[in-house]
Amino acid sequence: MLLVRTLIVILSIAVPSVVHSESVAEPRDITEDMVVIPAGTFKRGCDRFGHQHGAPAHSVYLDAYMIDKYEVTNERFEKVFPEHKLRRSQFSNCDNCPVSKISWYEAADYCHLKGKSLPSEAQWEKAAQNGNGCDFPWVGEFDPEKPQARGGVKLRDKGTPVGSFPPNDKGLYDMAGNVWEWVSDWFSIRYYYREVMYNPRGPMNGMMKVRRGGSWSDSVKAMRTGYRDWSYPFSRGFNDIGFRCAINLKMGSK
Repeated sequence: MLLVRTLIVILSIAVPSVVHSESVAEPRDITEDMVVIPAGTFKRGCDRFGHQHGAPAHSVYLDAYMIDKYEVTNERFEKVFPEHKLRRSQFSNCDNCPVSKISWYEAADYCHLKGKSLPSEAQWEKAAQNGNGCDFPWVGEFDPEKPQARGGVKLRDKGTPVGSFPPNDKGLYDMAGNVWEWVSDWFSIRYYYREVMYNPRGPMNGMMKVRRGGSWSDSVKAMRTGYRDWSYPFSRGFNDIGFRCAINLKMGSK
């Protein structure tokens, strides 16, 4: 009995020190506002973007997974990391705007603390695509007069609250524009292959992390689903990079 009482005392002291500021009363269903992406093969990349940004196009098989409907917002991020409120980006500063000015490691930590992970580059693209990596998440071209996403405006604008534009055919919002999104993969121009890849997770190491989807501050081309770019993962000075989280429903490859 003495040992049991001692353990209870230790736990009562230790547990609060590792709990973040997120309310205990918040719903515990981590799959809320997530979409299931079924297992299957799709074609990733786009040959016309060149080896640095999306070539060669190639087939990828993925097991089923779930991915957030929305980019993580300032409000949600700050329930876990409240100090971020002091450094919100002036270009994305409303509660329901996508969080930015965060490093790749902070994004990965947030997803981990939620019981999730950053999506792989392949998972992100399969969720964004409508069947062709050279295209946008919607059918047709980008219309600057009636834009389908917040993007292609360079530095003349800023982010917008998540879900302000219609979702893609999988029910996911802002897969093009608003903010770039960190994914889990290290960047390498030699990682794409012509052969079928199974549940790829990217190179084992590197210097830069891949970001996907384009942003309000970038070109229209960057919003095409097969386009990839990269940034330094330790920096949290980017005003136009955010993220969303994913859950693997089956571990391992086919």
